[in-house]
Amino acid sequence: MKKLGKIDRELLERFVFRRLGYRRRDVIVPPRFGEDAGVVRAGGGPLVLATDPITGASELAGWLSVHVNANDVAVMGAEPKWFSATILLPEDGLGGLDRITHDIHRACRSLRVAVVTGHTEVSPGISRPIIVGQMIGELVSRRPITSSGARPGDLLVMSKTAGIEGTAILASDFRSMLAGRVPNEILAQAEKFYERISVVKEALRLAREGLANAMHDPTEGGLIGGAYELAEASSCSFIIYEEAIPVARETRIICEALECDPLKLISSGVLLAAVPRRLAKRLSRIRGFRVIGELRGRGEGNIVVRKDGSEERIKGPVLDELWRLFMEHG
Repeated sequence: MKKLGKIDRELLERFVFRRLGYRRRDVIVPPRFGEDAGVVRAGGGPLVLATDPITGASELAGWLSVHVNANDVAVMGAEPKWFSATILLPEDGLGGLDRITHDIHRACRSLRVAVVTGHTEVSPGISRPIIVGQMIGELVSRRPITSSGARPGDLLVMSKTAGIEGTAILASDFRSMLAGRVPNEILAQAEKFYERISVVKEALRLAREGLANAMHDPTEGGLIGGAYELAEASSCSFIIYEEAIPVARETRIICEALECDPLKLISSGVLLAAVPRRLAKRLSRIRGFRVIGELRGRGEGNIVVRKDGSEERIKGPVLDELWRLFMEHG
């Protein structure tokens, strides 16, 4: 069975990270495993740049493209300001262009972001629209907040609930499979989860108040995959407790019907952050965050303590449940 989703770290190290073009001194944060974005030094101050495609969702793809890229910029401590998109349409997909651009426009207005350039074409060999977005933002924190900034002893905290984006995708793209197994009102509510996927507000709050050593937007691989990427980038390991992780009722019902793990389901909309333990009291004054575990020394291993007390060891990148379902059910 062919693996979908992000490629392994070994392949990134071999084919990507060794081939980064000319080494410029104005690149502050270059491409690295687990980092959400890059940072360059410009005349007016550091700029944060992120790029991400939308490939696994057909509903609200334009909305998602803006927000997932804005999230990647915000978790580095920058306010998103300028967006660009390449829109690739299937040969029978011109009718979807109106919806895509409408949703890009709506999402950008909600964040006070301008669309500055892009490219649109009909492409052979694809069955659904593909949008490759790029977001640029300006720092609001004193320094870039990288995924590599976490330290052993930091608290691992999250916002919202696990599997937000994945819940919306499953409710829309797997609706025929869920029909008769999940009530229609649950599916209707789940589709609205697309409206929850921005972490810009909470990320900029932590950035401005200097509360996070590291922040990460857990996309593919879900909450567990995001924790793994953050820990790897910081040369740490993690322990997280399933009991402490909030899961929305809609997510739980849909995941039970499809026999998938909500903690491994794409989770745009969740902010994952490493907060120094000494700042826990200050963090507790901000609503919406929950401590789910902590960072530890690298040699201690990555552990998910399940509700039944069993321990799941995470030894490598996590295959997202969305991709697993696509591979199994087409």
